[in-house]
Amino acid sequence: MNRMKILVTFAQTWKMDNGNTGMTLNYFLFGEQGELMEPMIDYTGGPVGQQRAKCSLDIGMRKKITYVPGIYDAEMTFKVGSDGKPVLTVADLEFLTKAEVVALPIDE
Repeated sequence: MNRMKILVTFAQTWKMDNGNTGMTLNYFLFGEQGELMEPMIDYTGGPVGQQRAKCSLDIGMRKKITYVPGIYDAEMTFKVGSDGKPVLTVADLEFLTKAEVVALPIDE
């Protein structure tokens, strides 16, 4: 299993009509010092930025989400998705620090 820092942006518990429960977690891969969240400029019209990742976890994991947005040390595992492809997902979390979004001046 691998460990990596992630930026958690959303967590919500859910309950289905059949009684199943869980938690939805939205996050971004952060990198050790935030290098995976560096701003990008691209005037070609192609994709730019980072899409959020999403996974469904056991409802008991909600108690580990103490601050959002926040940086968490995540234990990551692979599971097989419904399409038969490997999917990277969160297995465990540990809160590291809160995160704040700050607007910085553009370097000319």
